[in-house]
Amino acid sequence: MSLISRIVFSALMKTRTDYDPAQPKDYAALRENELKQTAALRIPKAVRITQETLHDVPVEWVTSVNNAHQQIIYYIHGGGFVTGSPEARRSFTTYIADKMGYNVAAVDYRLAPEHPFPAGLEDCIAVYQGLLETHSARDIAIVGESAGGNLVLAVLLALKERGIELPVCAQVIAPTVQYDRELPSYTKNCSSDCIVTNLSDEVCDVYVGSHEPDVLKNPLLAPLYGDYRNCPPIDIWASTTEVLADDSKLLYRKLKKDGVETTIFMRKNMMHTYIIVPFFPESKKDLKRMQQKLQKRFKAGACTGF
Repeated sequence: MSLISRIVFSALMKTRTDYDPAQPKDYAALRENELKQTAALRIPKAVRITQETLHDVPVEWVTSVNNAHQQIIYYIHGGGFVTGSPEARRSFTTYIADKMGYNVAAVDYRLAPEHPFPAGLEDCIAVYQGLLETHSARDIAIVGESAGGNLVLAVLLALKERGIELPVCAQVIAPTVQYDRELPSYTKNCSSDCIVTNLSDEVCDVYVGSHEPDVLKNPLLAPLYGDYRNCPPIDIWASTTEVLADDSKLLYRKLKKDGVETTIFMRKNMMHTYIIVPFFPESKKDLKRMQQKLQKRFKAGACTGF
């Protein structure tokens, strides 16, 4: 782990808290604090940020004057379904636009507890349908981290179920994929994850509003239980020492079983969703790998008409 990564890890460990249903969190305050922490971000000179709505859902476009092609990244942020926003993830989206060469459409989906499942998912689906009005599916790659990775997978499953043309590929970063069992990494990596603790409890209480086994097997909530046959390529990025490490491993095995073209890359000893923090040296290396994956996926999609 690089020095800067260790410094950030130590700082986050001091502020990490478990979810306690007896002491509800002030999610509005958490969101406001998140925005304050990212307010000083410097936007690259070539990057422009604009706002619009697609099918009545807010979308933030992050574009560069150097990106003239039609290929875009449809980005779905994480935050445990309760926090996060396109604005709070601009360090990542501006990097994609400025350094990786792809314009970004970032959805500002509704959050729990004000808007529980499936409100946010329906927003993400609606925006994708809006993007299809101006872009070919072969020119859209969908990317998301943590809860956003969950939503990326759920969007793919919902699009497939509804007969809507699928994007050229997906890139999921440390996705959360199931909530009905405690995986080994949930306890083994609890002391080495500076962000995630007992996420499943919070998701069930605040996002889903249920702990019923049948509810938690819904693939649009727990995409591990979905059918990915005939889905586009899906690449997975995670850390070996995060709580959700086993989610990525299980997803990889599931995708292979369903015949999906997939790869998994697990960086050692890094924080949850480290790759969306571009100033980490480790992240810069892996973002180059992701850029190469995207280039390969877009090229293959254009050749095959996937």
